[in-house]
Amino acid sequence: MMQGTKIENLLLLKVIDGDTVKVELEGKKESLRLLSLDTEESRGGGHKPVTNAGKLASAWAKQWFGTNEEGMPESDIRVNIEFDTADSVATCLEKHRGNYGRLLCYVYKNDENYNLKAIENGWSPYFFKYGRSRIYDDIFLDAETRAQAATLGIWDETVNAGGKSRDYEHLQPWWHMRGSLVERFRNRGIAAGVKSVRLDYQEIVTAARTGEKITVFCDLQGGIQHWPGDGAVIFAGSPQHKFNLWVPDRYIKTGCRILRFIHNRYAGHGRGYIYVSGMVSLYRDKPQIILNTTGQLSDLPPSQR
Repeated sequence: MMQGTKIENLLLLKVIDGDTVKVELEGKKESLRLLSLDTEESRGGGHKPVTNAGKLASAWAKQWFGTNEEGMPESDIRVNIEFDTADSVATCLEKHRGNYGRLLCYVYKNDENYNLKAIENGWSPYFFKYGRSRIYDDIFLDAETRAQAATLGIWDETVNAGGKSRDYEHLQPWWHMRGSLVERFRNRGIAAGVKSVRLDYQEIVTAARTGEKITVFCDLQGGIQHWPGDGAVIFAGSPQHKFNLWVPDRYIKTGCRILRFIHNRYAGHGRGYIYVSGMVSLYRDKPQIILNTTGQLSDLPPSQR
């Protein structure tokens, strides 16, 4: 089994909910978005519903880590973290961050893998919407299977009875499709020189400064989000990694075809992930690619077309 890069003996600062905690790392507060987990919501403010299962998962996490009900440690609690890669610590801290800048990792207390325990106890599905675990794929899949067979946590219909819930019957096939697209990128796209918006963001910015032609692997789940003048902007990055696609004229035949293609195939619960080729440039200090033809968009990396 592959070993991930580890950072040990970190001070636990707070348990936010079932899939987010805060630690002290190199003298700074760092939020951890725990890999392969997506516990239901315990607090409002997002687009996902707050559920009873989410509140129970949050309470279970605080009990597991040994904090009080507010998630605050009442004594010194130390944890270890592990990244889903063998990259150096410096690379992990720079590149292995999610859409909001949180570190993406597994967390351990007393040598127990919390991510695994959450799945085993049914408080989270094995979440691979953004790619399967490189290290624990089989282990997490087996843990989810056993938890669902035993109707634990979210797999017990009575837990959310009479309240809001999440539709895993439809979500999981969509996650499976997206996860397979990430696997193709890992196995073929990287070797073909494709840049990932999340993993290779600084390289994309550097290429934009010199106007290079590149291929970028990005996520169009959000669809067309801005309509300035005659054009259209597709936000293909994240708050942490800003990257846009720009369609100059949405009223001409080519522009209409591009936007319709993106909306029908990639947006919402579509495929999401896509390979985009073209000249990358900076607009207001953000990298972008201008789309002039559907030929710039593909489900396959350049060497596979």
